[in-house]
Amino acid sequence: MTIAYLDAGSGSLIASALVGGAAAAGVAVRQARHRFTSKFSRKRSDAVDGVTPAVEAPAPPAAAAPDATAATDTATDPATSDA
Repeated sequence: MTIAYLDAGSGSLIASALVGGAAAAGVAVRQARHRFTSKFSRKRSDAVDGVTPAVEAPAPPAAAAPDATAATDTATDPATSDA
């Protein structure tokens, strides 16, 4: 009788191959179902290449920027100093 030994690296490799294969099979089934059902569905007249055009929301009004001249310090401004 022969007993096979699987170390942690081999077991991890086998487990990730099984999980990856299951995920790939799920994606393949999903794509095949989409291809099959898309043949029987109506296409939208405004869709281009299967992509629905995005509707852009209006931009919010720009906030008023603070006046740069109002923020100047009058104590250090030579034009407004009393000296």
